[in-house]
Amino acid sequence: MTISSSLLLAFRFLFGRTGSSSATRRIRGGVIGVGLSLVPLIIVLQVADGMIAGITARYIEAGSYHVQAVARRIPREGDLEHSLEMLSALPDVRLLSVERQGLGLAAVGERRTAVTIRAVEPDLWDRDPTLRRYLEFSSGEWDLDTGGILVGEYVARHLSISAGDTVRILTARSLSGGRILPRTRSFTVRGVLSSGYADLDRLWVFIPYAEGAPMLPEESSRFLIGIKIDDPLALPNPLFRPPSRAAEERAVSVVDTVRATLGTDFRVATWFESERAKYMSFQTTKDLLIFIMVLIVIVAAVNISSTLVMLVLEKQEEIAIIKSFGASPSGIMYAFVVAGLLLGAMGTALGVSVGLVIAININEVLAGLEWSLNALAWTATAVAGLFTDATHVPFELLSPDYYLQEIPVAIRLPDLVLVTVLTLGLATVAAWFPAQRAARVRPLDVLTRH
Repeated sequence: MTISSSLLLAFRFLFGRTGSSSATRRIRGGVIGVGLSLVPLIIVLQVADGMIAGITARYIEAGSYHVQAVARRIPREGDLEHSLEMLSALPDVRLLSVERQGLGLAAVGERRTAVTIRAVEPDLWDRDPTLRRYLEFSSGEWDLDTGGILVGEYVARHLSISAGDTVRILTARSLSGGRILPRTRSFTVRGVLSSGYADLDRLWVFIPYAEGAPMLPEESSRFLIGIKIDDPLALPNPLFRPPSRAAEERAVSVVDTVRATLGTDFRVATWFESERAKYMSFQTTKDLLIFIMVLIVIVAAVNISSTLVMLVLEKQEEIAIIKSFGASPSGIMYAFVVAGLLLGAMGTALGVSVGLVIAININEVLAGLEWSLNALAWTATAVAGLFTDATHVPFELLSPDYYLQEIPVAIRLPDLVLVTVLTLGLATVAAWFPAQRAARVRPLDVLTRH
């Protein structure tokens, strides 16, 4: 039998008019089963990739920079200017930022909270367009003139402050004999900001570098030069593929040159090296979710096998007649393999389409689902409130304290192709066993029984 004959025969077995209603339901169930198994896999792939990309972008653009050069000791002003001059002359370096980081205590009246103090250059906002892309102000604006401070939304909520209020920042220096020398300074809040990812900016406060450097003790703070390059994702990492081998080599060359330029006085780390544990946690979670979803797809493929087994039993008489007209066992076997491939293709088309639609609109889907669940919970609480003191506490499906406030979606064609090929391959393998059973049908035995 030719390939076209096997294809026509597969269509006849699946969609021929002689099929019973139970066979039709099983075929429909097999297709829907494959489709439903693919929907969560497609959503996880697209949403997880978008989530990882969104979080990573916020970390490297608003937090850790593309490359960090952390000083082993605070450099002298002349040495620092010389280092910055040499770094600015390097190719592919598009931003240099001097920063001092340390811990402190923010206080307003009786309210207090620990904060991460970032003493930065006041003109950083103007010089860094990617920082402007990932930082948003709920009140005020970037203004780090003398006495100004910018606070994260979490700190602002905890202290009940907004733009125009005054906040005290307390730091402490350790003296000999175990004594502690506190330093307190009052700042005026010029803005309340957020990166869209609370785990990153939960404790942030920004103050002018000239005022922050004297406040932060050398032994409990760190001085760093933040470096941004043209293509940060080309730096070695397991999360993103570099656009080209040449781009990767150029990015690595920049980091090597920075290390050689600054020498042993600085520890130089790429964005991945500085937050390795966090990024690997993201990747491990995604891989685990994908593994679970693939297991579901395998179960759906087994369902195709059981569907075809029942189809072979129902089509035994028809198979016997076709064989008696000269069809070879291998031709019958290939026809059922093609039938399994067709079921897998229809299920794949259904699952990928539905999964993409949900993934693209995931923010709206989650908002609608969250609203519906809260409405049901509010109704149930209202009814229960007639008899008890129950009160409704609104809940969030994805708390912005742990996830991005808005989930970015990254549609990656290679992932879709890989899922399609995997599903079709599993469907074909699952069809192989019932296809062999169909090939072993003996026309004489079947026709004698009927």
